[in-house]
Order: sequence, then structure tokens, then C-alpha cells
Amino acid sequence: MLNEIIKDGEGLKMFKDRVYISPRYYLEDYLALNLSLTSDEQTWQRAINIFSDRIEGRFLLLIQEYSDNITANYRYIDYSFSTMALCSLLIETLHQFYNGLDVTVFRGHKEAFVQFLTRSNYFGSYFTRRTASFFYSDIRNGILHQAQTKRNTQLTFEQENMIIEIENGISLDVIKFKDELLNEYQEYLKKLNNDSNHELRENFIKKMDYITTRI
Repeated sequence: MLNEIIKDGEGLKMFKDRVYISPRYYLEDYLALNLSLTSDEQTWQRAINIFSDRIEGRFLLLIQEYSDNITANYRYIDYSFSTMALCSLLIETLHQFYNGLDVTVFRGHKEAFVQFLTRSNYFGSYFTRRTASFFYSDIRNGILHQAQTKRNTQLTFEQENMIIEIENGISLDVIKFKDELLNEYQEYLKKLNNDSNHELRENFIKKMDYITTRI
């Protein structure tokens, strides 16, 4: 289903004087909704479709493609670094949508990741604050800033548990991590579709307003 939704999106931000907010939608498509907490459910569904097209077109298609290549052919193990770079970007993006933030609080990146991984229904049973901190420093920071993991932290797949603490680091199963992040994203969509989740919807509007007014 994921590939069917996004496989033919171009993912351009601007093309022939049109600003794209996602692969299939223009900026004006979202602005025309004039989204608010009192908008009808048809309007909310269109807003959620625009959001999912944006997230799936810019993150999840590549994450899935890379991880498929990892499992299909062991020689593509190096795709694990690209996969985790994209996963880290998606985690921070979801954190900002959950909380209605323009950017992650200054010097609060580590705590944002720790909270995300330890409080999530899908990661909380695997991560402690200690191992979540290792993920942030050794994987997120290492890959995004030095294009490598730090200390003795390793990326792998087909290990028994998602995360294993080892000497001077952690061993992380990339495929298991990706699968749970996809579950996290799908749960967020489900919650957004529930009109009783007022705070979540309000924060969604705030984040989308930051995105659209910046463009």
C-alpha cells in the first residue's frame, strides 16, 4: 500500500513556478483548506492525505527501498547507514508534529530522541534512557555529522533483539527499528483521524502552519 500511494511522486519543492508541499500536492492545496479544529472531517482527511504524501514521499519510500535491499542482498548492508539517517530525520519530524514545534528546542535534541524512544508504544519496551542516549549520540549524531557510527556502536540485521548493549556502545537491528518506526507513523495517522484528539490536531496545525508560512 505504501508504494502504491507514493511511487510516482516527484518530490520537488518548486517546479515550473509551482511550490510543492509534497510530491503530489501544491502549497495552495493545503492553504485552501484553511484547516482548524472545527473543520469538517472531509477537510481533515484531505489535510492528513497531504501530510502522509509529504512524509511517505520524502522519507518512507526510500527507507523501505533501502531496507528491502539490505534484506534481499547482504552486499547492500551499507544501505543501513542511509536508512538510519532517514529514520533519524523522521523521528525528529514526528517529534515536532507531536508537539507543534517549528524546530526542536535549542540544545534539546538529545532529550527529544530519548523521550521519543522511551515513551513510544513501539520503542519503549526496547529502549532505556541509557540506550536511547547511545542511539542519539552514536547513531543519529554519528551518521548525520560524521557519516559513521561512534564508539563501538554497530548497525546490523537479523539479530534476536532490536537493540543489544555491547561494550562501549549498542548493536541495533536496522530492519526491526525501521518496522517499528513505520508502526509509530501509522499510529500517528490513526490518531489524527480521530476528532477527539484535540491537542494532537492542534499541534499538527501549528507545525503545518510553520511549514507553509516559511515557504
